[in-house]
Parts: sequence; C-alpha cells; structure tokens
Amino acid sequence: MNKKCKIVLVGGGSVYWSPKLINDLLLTPGLENAEYEILDINPTAGRKMLVFGEKYNKLRGTNCTFHFTEDQKEAFMGADFVIITISTGDLDAMEHDLKIPEEYKIYQTVGDTVGPGGWARSLRNIPVFVEMAQNIERYAPNAVVLNYTNPMSVLTNVFYKVSKLKTVGLCHGLFEVYDVLKDIFKLDSEDDIKVNFGGINHFFWIIDFNIKGENGYELLKKRLGKRSLAELIKETYKDKNGSEMNSYVCSELYERFGLLTYNEDRHTCEFISCYLSGNEDTIEKYHLVRTFIEDRRKSRKEADELLDKYISGAETLSGERSRETAADIIAAFHSDKNFIDIVNLPNIGQIPNLPKDSIVETLGVVNSLGFKPICVGNLPEAVNKMVLPHAINQDLIVEAGIDGDLGKALTALYNDPLCAHLTYPEIEEMAMKLLRANKKFLPQFKLDD
Repeated sequence: MNKKCKIVLVGGGSVYWSPKLINDLLLTPGLENAEYEILDINPTAGRKMLVFGEKYNKLRGTNCTFHFTEDQKEAFMGADFVIITISTGDLDAMEHDLKIPEEYKIYQTVGDTVGPGGWARSLRNIPVFVEMAQNIERYAPNAVVLNYTNPMSVLTNVFYKVSKLKTVGLCHGLFEVYDVLKDIFKLDSEDDIKVNFGGINHFFWIIDFNIKGENGYELLKKRLGKRSLAELIKETYKDKNGSEMNSYVCSELYERFGLLTYNEDRHTCEFISCYLSGNEDTIEKYHLVRTFIEDRRKSRKEADELLDKYISGAETLSGERSRETAADIIAAFHSDKNFIDIVNLPNIGQIPNLPKDSIVETLGVVNSLGFKPICVGNLPEAVNKMVLPHAINQDLIVEAGIDGDLGKALTALYNDPLCAHLTYPEIEEMAMKLLRANKKFLPQFKLDD
C-alpha cells in the first residue's frame, strides 16, 4: 500500500470534479505519497488547481506532489492511473446542443447522454478520446483509466475500440437511489441495501433488491400504501441541500413496469420519447427541471468562486470522502482486497439480452487483476425494449465517430426516440446544423460551411 503511484487528472482544472476527487484521494490510506499530474488545455484553470492541490496536500498531512502540464506526453509518461473529466468545446459547444434541438421541439433537460445533445457531444469528444487513448497506451501501457465524462457509455467504449487499456466508466446514479431508499426505509447505512441492477448509464433498472435481507419490492408496496412513489419520495427524501426531489417519471415507470429506475428524472426522461419531444406542456406536467446554458454558466462561476475560497482558506472542504469511487478503485489496485461497486464495462454476458461488447452498467469487482462485471441476467423484456435501442445506437455512434461515417451518424439520430416526432429530412436538417456548429471539433467528418 505504500507504493508510490502517478495519477493523471485529465481536465484537471475542472472546478466541479477536481477539488472533490483530489480531496478523496488525499484522504485515502495508501495514497499518501502519490504524484499528481494536472493536465488541462486551460493553463489558468490548471494552475489554479495546482495551487489547490498543494494547499490540501499540506492540510491533509500527506506527502504528495502536484504538477501542471498542457502536454499529454509529459502527463501520461509512466502514469499508473488516468481520471478523465473533460468536455470538448465546453459550455459554448453545449449551448448549440441544447438550443438547436429546441427549434425542432426537442426540449432536453440535461443533453449530455442521449438525444440530439448527447449525439453531438459524443461526436465532438470521440476524436479527443481516440488521441488520448493512443497516447496513454503509448506512454503508459499499464495505466488504468477511469472515465467520468459523458456520454459515459460512448466514450468509455472508444477506449475499448482503439486500445487495450484497462478502462472503466464511473457514475453516481445508483448512489442516489441508495439515498432515496435509505430515507424511505429509515436506514442508517446503504450496507442494509442489496441490489441486482443493470442497464446502460443513466438508464438502469433495479431487477431485485433486499432491505436487511427482506424482499425490497414487497416492503416498498407496504410502505407505499395508497400513495404514488413520487408522493412517498417527496414525503420522506430531502437531498443534501434540503430540497425535495421530483420523481414523477420514475414513479410512472414504476407503476407501469413494477421496477425502480434512476430517480433523477432529468436523465431518465431523455431516453423516452413521450416526455421531452413535441410539447413543452409535458415538461410542466412531470415537473421536469431543465438546466439551461445560462444556469450552467452561473453554476460554473459559483464553483470557481468556491474554489478561490478553498484556496484562501475562507472555506474548507470536508474531511470526509465523497461517494465517488475513483479513490476506492485506485486503492483496490494497491491492495489484496476486492472492491465491489458500480462499473460501466463491455457486455461479456452480464446482461445477455443486450448487445455483446456494448457498454453496460452493473455491479462489478475491482482488484489488482482489473475489472470484472457481475452477472445480472436478462433485463425484463418490457424494459429491455426501451434500453436495447439506445445500446445499439450508442455502438453506432462510436463507429461513426471513429470512422467519420456520416451515414452511420445520421442513422443513429434517426433512431433516437427524442426525434420520433420529426421526419427524416427534418432530423437530417437538425443534424447538419449541430455538426456545422461543432465543425472545428469534428476532423473525422468532411463538412462544408
């Protein structure tokens, strides 16, 4: 556990991700002597995070070193672990992802995973991920890659298509379900919850769960009584800021299919055509919250100001770790202990009725041998009919983005449920507007002006 390791933070200037991840790592036993490379194309952001890292290294009493670079070779040379938290094109590009589809009555709530927004974000990130995967494999062939960047499934799959690197996609969606279940059943620890779940990132289903060894679905029925799931969640759950959660989509899906899905409706609704396309009234009906680009810019400014306070000492990050698992995974590679948690990995049979090699989300075992997914079994047919088209589409987007195949890219968008109310010419018109808006990030496609 005392082995010194080199950890690279790609997009290390991220004011959302890096303070939390660095703090987690500094608080993790066995990583007290780690070497950190902050890699970012924005030198101002990267150097500010360098100052943060050095300050918290002293505050946590660790003996780590921090370095900033804009050069991938320098960053990746001899790396043991690479954590990716980037967004190619940043908020200016994301503005197109959200506003162009609005012209076609597609009102995305997040826009970073599926739908036209997720499609465009995938295609502009893929060339960056291809180059990054090739450079990591060239300079650190034994490195372990932890990807947090959305679209999670697509971009994690890029690494598997162009490299042999040990790679995993990470997301905290199931942790939020744990939090809701803890409040519903008045539990002290998520250790009291055992789940069998699977699907794709941001669109997973809990096939079975136990609460302290008892059948969770039976207990939930008793707890619900005559209330809807949305009413029960609103009654029992408060998030970390003390606000209520709107889970009307999650509640409706539970009533229809008898299974729990991700209770963060803002993500779930983007996978299903009836919630966001053609009519803004549906958004109000289901109390869906859209994050506009202006909100994101405001949030970025606030996060940057908070980082300044951490650096100045006006505020201090918690001495407890967050629920993100990057630090646990890195620690597991240095120990003889297995770590079991959520993983996004190629489908080698853990969900037999989803396509082979598609990136699927399940529980998995992490240790020095790598990542081993835990078998879920088939998804129930009714929900698999919703998940399967997205898994196929995501694989098609990966192929299109790597090969520069415009036909495959368009086919993927034709097949996206959020475009179901549009004609093929309308979808193609929208697609070309998105591609031209992202032209400087799409060297794989030959686009005219």
